[in-house]
Amino acid sequence: MGEVIAPLTVYYDAERLTCVVVNALRGPQVTLNGLPLVGRVPSALDDAFTEYASARGHGRRYYAYGELAWEELGVILRAQRAGDVVLSRPVFVGQARAESCSDASEGRIPEAEWHNRPW
Repeated sequence: MGEVIAPLTVYYDAERLTCVVVNALRGPQVTLNGLPLVGRVPSALDDAFTEYASARGHGRRYYAYGELAWEELGVILRAQRAGDVVLSRPVFVGQARAESCSDASEGRIPEAEWHNRPW
């Protein structure tokens, strides 16, 4: 029997939930006012996400790995390899961790999410 891969990865600090990551292939679809965020081709999602953010007075921000983030919402649209394609793997953080969440060296996303590839 193969390895079981979770649809969600959750991270905690000493007391509370700090981050939720949705697996691009196995996770539930999560939407932002009707905009699907999970399992999409990153270039198409980047355009739609940027349009959504711009309409609300926010710009786009890319972090060191080239993935789109909206720090005010605590969302990073990471990419997950799925065979020969790459699909969106959104990362959600709470308000207390949203500032600088897109900074891979100084941000508040757990290190395991940046470096481990459980899929």
